[in-house]
Amino acid sequence: MIHDFDPEMIATPIGTVYWYGAVYSLGFLVVFLWFWARRGLVGLNQKDVVNFSILFAAGVLVGGRLFDVFVYEFDFYRSRPLAVLNWWHGGMASHGVLLGGLIATLLFAKRRGIPVLVLLDEIVVPGAFLLAVGRLGNFIEGGVIGSVSDVPWAVSYPDVAGPRHPVALYESLKNLLLVPVLIWAIRIWSTGRGVALSLFVFLYAALRFAVDVFRDYEAVWLGIDTGQVFNLAMAAAGLGMLLYFGLRPWSTHEAPGPAPRSPSSVAVCVLVLLLIYPLGIPTSWTRENIAEIRLNGAGIVIDRDQ
Repeated sequence: MIHDFDPEMIATPIGTVYWYGAVYSLGFLVVFLWFWARRGLVGLNQKDVVNFSILFAAGVLVGGRLFDVFVYEFDFYRSRPLAVLNWWHGGMASHGVLLGGLIATLLFAKRRGIPVLVLLDEIVVPGAFLLAVGRLGNFIEGGVIGSVSDVPWAVSYPDVAGPRHPVALYESLKNLLLVPVLIWAIRIWSTGRGVALSLFVFLYAALRFAVDVFRDYEAVWLGIDTGQVFNLAMAAAGLGMLLYFGLRPWSTHEAPGPAPRSPSSVAVCVLVLLLIYPLGIPTSWTRENIAEIRLNGAGIVIDRDQ
């Protein structure tokens, strides 16, 4: 298969809409719809759902961007510090997306006075969907490259030598399969127990470690592929959490329902803007940097697997 997908979805008078950015917008919308549908079960009102969706989307965007800048592309940005603000040139990291979403959820739970595990057990379901569609965006924009392969479904990229595993599709399917598992978990173990969260952390990282064996990382840290360092750490943390939350005694607590409150028009406008904002993000790597890496043979060495 020849990878000749156009990363641009549509050109508008005010800018280009990219497939990669559009999947973030779709993911944020699903997060909002999930909590809107389950707000009574979680103990949120309409205003809470809008405010949480705003904070979560902002956390994902900021976390994904900063993680990419300081972990994956620091050599590129340290000589161009102002380019960090050029979001329309690309540059987002999935581990930063996870970290930013986690911090946002913790902040909202503390501010609203809701047990944090209640929110975390819920957010992992739409969060897994967000990560699944995010990898579809990676495949379309060609930013996540697999190792050289001769499997019948291998993909040839115009700027990379040799056919490659479509590793972004592998991980997209893996993340999508997590969704029914997590829905099952919150039905068996009540929301707030921490089991669904633990399953997500462990399964996401452990399965990603297996999938990333077929990935050709364009950055190395501590002598191994950068993402694999964080995959191992997450898998170990998830296993420990699963043992702790799964074995500890548990009694259900009925949370009082929140007073009905409608979101302000300002908050709704901010949420709409955050849903639109990602549409202008073209790639997971900064376009100039990834082009330079592949041109010079750094990161992906053209004949490394030959």
